[in-house]
Amino acid sequence: MHSLLLSLTLFLTFMWATEAKLFVLQSDFHRSRENHPVWDLTNSSDGTAIILEPNKYMSINFCLRRRSTVRLTDFRFSNGNNSEIVQVKIDDILMGLFTSTTNPRRSWNVFLSTGPFPRVPALPIGWHKLTISFNGTADGLAVDHIEVDIDDDKITKDILSCELSCIPDLNYHVRKNDVLTEASFIVQESYKTTCPEVDNINVPIFNPHVQTYEITAALPQYRAFSNWRTENTTGCPHLSPFYWSFNDIELSPFMRNIIETPTAKLYFSRGDDAYSKVSLLMLVSFRLEGKSKGMVDSEMGTLLKVKFKYLTDDVRLTFRYKGRLPGISTPEIKHVQPLNPETEWNTRDFTWTDVDYNVIIVNIASNSSKPLRLQHLFLERRPMLADQVKSIYKGDDTIIEVVFSDFWWLNPDSMSVHLSTGEVYNNVSYFRIYRPIPWNSGYAQVFVLYQDGNARLLPVPPEGVDWIPFGSSVIIGQTDPTVVRPYASITDTVIDVNTLSMSLQYKDGGKCRLTLLSSLAETRVVVSDLFFARNPILFPFTTFRSMYVAEGNSDVDHIKINGIYTRHIMDDFNAIMGRNFVFHRKCMSRHLNLSPDIYIDIRRTRNDVAKVQLMQSESFQNLLQRIQNHRYRLWTPRLRSLY
Repeated sequence: MHSLLLSLTLFLTFMWATEAKLFVLQSDFHRSRENHPVWDLTNSSDGTAIILEPNKYMSINFCLRRRSTVRLTDFRFSNGNNSEIVQVKIDDILMGLFTSTTNPRRSWNVFLSTGPFPRVPALPIGWHKLTISFNGTADGLAVDHIEVDIDDDKITKDILSCELSCIPDLNYHVRKNDVLTEASFIVQESYKTTCPEVDNINVPIFNPHVQTYEITAALPQYRAFSNWRTENTTGCPHLSPFYWSFNDIELSPFMRNIIETPTAKLYFSRGDDAYSKVSLLMLVSFRLEGKSKGMVDSEMGTLLKVKFKYLTDDVRLTFRYKGRLPGISTPEIKHVQPLNPETEWNTRDFTWTDVDYNVIIVNIASNSSKPLRLQHLFLERRPMLADQVKSIYKGDDTIIEVVFSDFWWLNPDSMSVHLSTGEVYNNVSYFRIYRPIPWNSGYAQVFVLYQDGNARLLPVPPEGVDWIPFGSSVIIGQTDPTVVRPYASITDTVIDVNTLSMSLQYKDGGKCRLTLLSSLAETRVVVSDLFFARNPILFPFTTFRSMYVAEGNSDVDHIKINGIYTRHIMDDFNAIMGRNFVFHRKCMSRHLNLSPDIYIDIRRTRNDVAKVQLMQSESFQNLLQRIQNHRYRLWTPRLRSLY
C-alpha cells in the first residue's frame, strides 16, 4: 500500500543558496513497521504514522557523505491524551526536548510541529542514528516525520538512507621519486551532464618538460561485493538512433504549409510531374552534430523510412539530398504499392554535414483519385554491425586482440598494429591485451588502446568475479583541450610481445613508448621517451576522461593531489599544480561500481631539481595568471598567438 515508504527518505527539497539540502525522514519505513504499531491517520503527510509506545524508543539510521552540519528543522507528531516530555538524540548528542502537550480534542489525527531544535552539531562522515523516546503514562506518540537540513549540496537520497556508502578521505599510496620532479598542473574542463554514458569529465594535464609518467589502475577503496556493470542510458536522449519524425499527414498537391519539430522542418510545394494526378514535393531541412561536438550523427549513414496508409494506387517516390558535398545528389526512385505501402532509402557514411543544414527532397507522384495519407516519414541512424575481433597473439600469459569497428568516429584516420613477430594489421580501431586470472583458467582484459589515444586499464578481477568493467580512461598523447571530445590520433603501434612494450606514432608527428606491468594489485602503464610535435605549453601531454552525474552515479568523484589534499571532481578549480593525481571515488556508485581508481604519477622531467626553471619562467607565470582570471577555453586562442 505504501511501497514508497520502504525507503528512508521519501522526498527532498533543494536549498542551493545555503549549499544545503532539506530532507524529510519518514517514520514509517520497513524497520519501524516491524517493531512499532502503524496507524492509518489521514492528516499525516503520507496517510500513516508510527505509534511510539511508553518506555520504548524509535531509531532512524542515516549516513553522511562528508563531515556536515545537521539541523533538525521540524518534528511532526500527534498525541491523543496526556502530555509527555519527548527526547530526540543523534548518536549520543541530545538535540532537544519538547513537550507533547495534551490535545483538548483528544484526537490522534491532529498533528503538531515543534519547529527547529536548538542544537546544530557537525557530524563526521558515515553512519548515524537518530532516536526518539519518552517515559510516561501516555498511550503513545504518533510520529509522522522529521525534517533534517544538511549542509551538503551533493548528498543524495541513496547516500542519506545508507543504501550507498561513502568512505573518509583515505591515504592513497603515492610512489616516491628518487628525484624531485617539476610539478605539472591540471585544468578543469569538465561540464555537467544527465547522461551516465557521456565522458563529461575532462581534465588535461600539462608539463612541457615531462619525460616519464605512469598510469595505474587499482580497485576502488570502498568495500563492495556487487558488480554493477551494465550501461545506463537514463538521461541520454542524444543517444537515440532516431533523428526526426513526421506522422499522420494528409497529402494534397496544393499543400504549401510548413510542419516544424524541435529537430527538423518539413516544407511542401507543387511537384514537377505533369503526367500524374498527384505531384507533390516534400523538403526536410535538419542539422546533425558531428566531430566538432564529439558526435557521429553527421558521419554515419542513415535510413529514411516512408510509409503510407489507406493506399489504393501505386506511388513513385524520387529521393535527392544536399549534404556535405556541393550540389544536389542524383535522383533515386522507389515505388510503393497498396500491398506494400512502405519503403526505405539509404544514405552512405559521410553524407551529411555538421556545419550547415542538410536537406532531403522527396517528390511524390501518383494517379490516385483519393488523397494520400502519409503514416510516417522518419530518419534514423543506420544500425551498427558487430565489431570484428581477431586474436593476433597468444602466449602462456598474454593474449592480444585487434578490433575492427563497423564505424570509427575518426574515420578516415586509422591505426596499424605491428607485432615484433613481423605481422602487421591495418585499419585497427583498437587493440586489447589479456592476462591470466590466477584462480581459474580464464583471462581478463587489463589494457585497451583506441586509435584516438584513449587508454583503459583494469586490475585483474578479484577472486570470485569473472570480469569487472572499465570506467575512466586516459588519453595518452597531446590533445587540443578546447574541443568537446579531445583525442590523440595514433597511426602506428609496434608491440613487443615478449616485454609488452609498445611504441606509438601519432598523426601529428609525436611519439612515445609504453610498458605494461600487471600484478594482482594493479595494472600500470609506464609512458616514456616522449616526443612532442606540438607546443607542450598549449597542448597537454595526457588527459583524464570520465563521467560524473551525481554522487552515487559516477565513475569518479574526487581528485587527490600529491597524497595531501582533495578536491571534488566538479569543483571549479581552474588549475591545480602537483606531481601525483589520484582520480577516485569516495562514494559507492551504482554505475560500474568496481571500475578502477586511476593514479597518474609524473616520474621524471627534464629538469629534476628543487628550484625548477619552469616555475620561474615568465611564460609559465603568465599562464598561471591567465588560468586564475579566465576559463582556459576562453583564452587559449590568445595564448596560441603568443607562442
